[in-house]
Amino acid sequence: MTTNGSNFRGLWEVACGTEEPLIEADDIYSNDIYAILMTFGVEMARAAIVREMSRVFGVYNIDVDIRHLELIADYMVSVEMISLNLAAICGVRRSRVATTRSTARELT
Repeated sequence: MTTNGSNFRGLWEVACGTEEPLIEADDIYSNDIYAILMTFGVEMARAAIVREMSRVFGVYNIDVDIRHLELIADYMVSVEMISLNLAAICGVRRSRVATTRSTARELT
């Protein structure tokens, strides 16, 4: 089943609310990391981040060690949900982020 948006509470009612569930509770998944964080907690959000990153790299047949993806996911959920960019990780202002063109110019 594909839906727009994430209504985990509604899905749980459908999956677990009757004796004959319409949906298996173990098969409920969303790519909305924030909704997963708010509903299931930080460990599930971390696992979802790893799963989504693996899918992105998998499309391009890039093999990345799962430990590297777990390290990135750990950092992303360590204090609060952050985006994965130089400004968020290093605290660098956007105006100070070097582009590949300006970096190449400085090195030559």
